[in-house]
Amino acid sequence: MLELLLAGIWGYLVGAVPTGVIVSRWLRGVDVRQQGSGHTGGMNVARVAGIWGGVLTAAVDAILGSVAVIGPTLVADNPWAATVAGVMAVVGHDWSIFIHLGGGIGLAKLAGAMLAVDALRTLLAAVGVILLWLFLTRLLHVHRARSTILVMALIGPLYWALGAPLPVIVLGTLGGLVVIVKTIPDWHRRYE
Repeated sequence: MLELLLAGIWGYLVGAVPTGVIVSRWLRGVDVRQQGSGHTGGMNVARVAGIWGGVLTAAVDAILGSVAVIGPTLVADNPWAATVAGVMAVVGHDWSIFIHLGGGIGLAKLAGAMLAVDALRTLLAAVGVILLWLFLTRLLHVHRARSTILVMALIGPLYWALGAPLPVIVLGTLGGLVVIVKTIPDWHRRYE
């Protein structure tokens, strides 16, 4: 039980690193939380600090998501440690103690965590998820936040269909649920 608690604390702290705030201040001298959607993830950083700022933010966030689960995997003999750390990395990103509980949506942190625990299935799932999201947003013109919520609701079942182990399915399901909770306030957001 102690190792799961420590994995959760580790995951939260690694996930809470506010990459988008750091990158937008470094590149443009602005606080990403005060512009665009107010989120600290790659998409809003791209709006505020340019496409390369967004790419850098998303890449570092994905790496941090991987680091969040790799650490407990190396020191704990419990497959659930990575699950707890991964979910808490998304929670940390969404409600970071370092920026007064602000944050982003958590997609890159979740993707990084999923890549670290099950790379092949995650790459397969990513193709399906991206195609479904593009289909919903581009062809059916479904609102981006609503499309994200729908796609995240399918993460757990998708990993189950791909034959993933239970800890991976739970990580995808709970991590996706955290993303959904953070995305719900954007249900009616107007994007420019």
